[in-house]
Amino acid sequence: MNGFTKRTNEKRQAILRAASDLMARKQSRFTVNELAKQATVSPVSIYNYFGSKEQVIIEVLQLMTEEQMSWIDRAIESNAPFDSLLVDILKRKIKMAVLFDETVTAMIQQDPSWEQLSARGYDSFARLIEYGKQQGRIDATLSTASYLHYVQLIQQAILSDPHFSVGDLKETMEDYFHFFLNGIIKR
Repeated sequence: MNGFTKRTNEKRQAILRAASDLMARKQSRFTVNELAKQATVSPVSIYNYFGSKEQVIIEVLQLMTEEQMSWIDRAIESNAPFDSLLVDILKRKIKMAVLFDETVTAMIQQDPSWEQLSARGYDSFARLIEYGKQQGRIDATLSTASYLHYVQLIQQAILSDPHFSVGDLKETMEDYFHFFLNGIIKR
């Protein structure tokens, strides 16, 4: 790798790390100048490498989602206990939920590459469901498609609720994950 390519990669990574840090605190409510300052690059570098702040945000979310899918695959390959794996996944999802605000949600819904990534995410989740069935930890009499439809219905219900506030996303996800893990009947 030549020096120019190496510097380009380092700047891109610095921008993505800075965007991730800013999103954890401000979701999409940061400026290109704030991003550039945190990444120690010029604002022009952000436009040169990504085109816009929105593209930086989308790439951060894509990388995080790709990492999540890889992590699930590695955990399945290592025969991790299904129960703890599922809880860890749900904790990661809740942690990632704080990155979203109305602007971020609208961005990903309009981005065509996000639909492809979502489809791959469902494939990863389908592998997880099959793994849970193999370990005898979830009901094998229900189809994997039914589990996936259930998750899609919950996501659609959350996102289409006119009273839903992205500020409530973390608490809402915790509640729905509780329903997913435990049902609604008190035990």
